[in-house]
Amino acid sequence: MKRLNQTGSHIAGILLFALVIGVVVFAGWKVEQARAPKSAQAVSSKATVPDTITTTKDLQDTSTVLDNESSQLDSGLDSSTMDSDLNSML
Repeated sequence: MKRLNQTGSHIAGILLFALVIGVVVFAGWKVEQARAPKSAQAVSSKATVPDTITTTKDLQDTSTVLDNESSQLDSGLDSSTMDSDLNSML
């Protein structure tokens, strides 16, 4: 039986493996990039804060936005759950 010359065939396998990994990484990157604008847009639509605070009105507007955000955060907290979690760790 004649033996076929297969030198270098392992390199083709390695290249194929690298290609598959590259396609998977690229697909994951595209999915992550598709998600990013939606979450950034949702955050920016909630609070409108000037880039730089140069006037008293800018400072008051920023203070109002931060007060509203913190009150929403405080209302969503459940202190009993946090207390029970802390007690379970002690």
